[in-house]
Amino acid sequence: MNYSPKVTVILPNFNHSQFLEQRLETIFNQTFQDFEVILLDDASSDNSLSILEKYKENSKVSHFVINERNLGSPFKQWQKGISLAKGEYIWIAESDDYCELEFLEKIFQLKSSSRKDLGLIYCQSVDVDENGNSIKSRINYTSNFVLNIWKNDFSLYGRKFIETYLKTKNVIPNASAVVFKKSLVKDSFFSIRMLNMKMCGDWLFWCQILPNTNVGFLAQNLNYFRNHTTVTRNHKTRDLKKRRLIEESYIRKKLCKKAILQSQEKNKLYQSWFQLHSFSEIFFFGFYKVVIEKSDYISFLTSFVKFKLNNYRN
Repeated sequence: MNYSPKVTVILPNFNHSQFLEQRLETIFNQTFQDFEVILLDDASSDNSLSILEKYKENSKVSHFVINERNLGSPFKQWQKGISLAKGEYIWIAESDDYCELEFLEKIFQLKSSSRKDLGLIYCQSVDVDENGNSIKSRINYTSNFVLNIWKNDFSLYGRKFIETYLKTKNVIPNASAVVFKKSLVKDSFFSIRMLNMKMCGDWLFWCQILPNTNVGFLAQNLNYFRNHTTVTRNHKTRDLKKRRLIEESYIRKKLCKKAILQSQEKNKLYQSWFQLHSFSEIFFFGFYKVVIEKSDYISFLTSFVKFKLNNYRN
């Protein structure tokens, strides 16, 4: 491919042969066609390669990279794909998700109609099961905010978006719904800490991109977020809860250092984490010791107890 396309579509795959053809068809048949495709396989052990082989000769495919061994991190694949990309914008199309064929067209229509220069644009998602049956709309995921701005299209300054929403939780819950400018990505984003993340790496990634740009949101349900047994966001065991807590803690600390999250807000945000755990876990310092200093631990517990007492009195 000798020209620079508008978009580079990165498809990082690992053992998603069950969903792969639907994903690929909804990429190659987009109504907006100014894109290249980078196919990445992280040493799949299912029949993913036989499916990918059928698509590698498509004129849109600029790279087809098969890892000899599994890298153990989806974000290493993100980094590899972005480094190979020629497009002005990046779309990381997760291999177990799919989308409407107008996804890219509608995304760029929003960009052209916005009064702000949008470096990151995303749409509303619908959670679906393994068979593509609708489970829920993601509009309910943001209902905890007093003003659920996701009911309509919007554009905001990126820093404001973090301060008001993204600091509380990852309100960009699926990378497949997002298109962002490649020029906003720095090599430093892919730290060892991020590359070792299993659950919150995308949240950290958005927090690093958005202080330097504006964000746009399209309220249409154009992206389908697959919920199945192997997805990393299913964290029901104690070890997975602990990993989630550790990863979120790192993000909070990054936001504090950048003065996006004020220190007085930190304890309040930690309280929501305690709801995931039993009291025996909450009051066991070893549960947090990987990332939380003892002084912080005491501060968090004090805040937690005050919060519970106030709720009890009320």
